[in-house]
Amino acid sequence: MTQADKDTLFNQLKKDISETPPKLDNISQLLKQFVDGLCKFCPSKTELNNEIRNRFPVHINPEHTLLVMEKLIFTIEQFQAPCDDKITKKMLSNVSNNFNNESIIVFLSDFYDHTEKVYKDVWEARQRLINGENIVPQEHRKQVIGKNGIPFNMKTGL
Repeated sequence: MTQADKDTLFNQLKKDISETPPKLDNISQLLKQFVDGLCKFCPSKTELNNEIRNRFPVHINPEHTLLVMEKLIFTIEQFQAPCDDKITKKMLSNVSNNFNNESIIVFLSDFYDHTEKVYKDVWEARQRLINGENIVPQEHRKQVIGKNGIPFNMKTGL
């Protein structure tokens, strides 16, 4: 999705949620896309995919919005690297501390971006695994100063 399409989508969601009563059809469709995206992390694990699908309602009620967002965070945390936990905790605390229509839209936008990033990271790690490489990206590996991967200063356990 291009940035212009994304901006259009979230502007429409902002209009929908500002109505009285809020129109949540588009948000329900976005939630369905999020759930489908979360299931792509483990396409061959049908039990896990069913668990993910059963975790979320088909239609969102306004009073369950925060609970659905907490479930989204919980689910993506199962697939992301531990270094990304601070991002999801911040997203959840931002919406929990200031729960309003604007914070919901900001959360959905941030979650969309974060999900794309996590999927890209997982995909790249799978490709490195298939190619017989180290699945940890180069920028996250400990730098060894030595020859042929053996450090010059080796320490014993004593």
